[in-house]
Amino acid sequence: MQPSESLGRLESAREKPFGFSRDKRLLTGKDYKQVFDHAKRIGNPHWTVYGWRHQQPQAQLGLAIAKKTLRRAHERNRLKRLARETFRQMHGQLSGVSLIVMAGKAAESADNATLVAQLTKLFNYFLPKSQSKNAPSSTQSHQPLIATENSSHRTAS
Repeated sequence: MQPSESLGRLESAREKPFGFSRDKRLLTGKDYKQVFDHAKRIGNPHWTVYGWRHQQPQAQLGLAIAKKTLRRAHERNRLKRLARETFRQMHGQLSGVSLIVMAGKAAESADNATLVAQLTKLFNYFLPKSQSKNAPSSTQSHQPLIATENSSHRTAS
């Protein structure tokens, strides 16, 4: 292969509109720490997503699929592929947000369609308010999000 051929191949890889290039990923520990420190956490039995709105125009994704949660490598890899693909499909709508996706125990036994639907629902939470009203509802399951508060016990002052 000639050097000019490899250069052409690299250039075409950078031009992919739905690719997962370095600028769409959280790369360093510092990046992850910044998101964990400022993020809002939401989740369900399959996924936990930390999201932080920032001033940069590009959305970024970080994956933290723990070996402690999913022992088998092929299961961790399957979840990472699903998370990356879901992010790729929604990337245009998720501008200005950094997300870290973590897997829950229930994800191991769930099918791909359920996992994608649940993750899409969590990503929709971080859409700008004007877009979230127009976002398609991908599933009709009514599983509660974690980190919510029961407000029925409060009294009006």
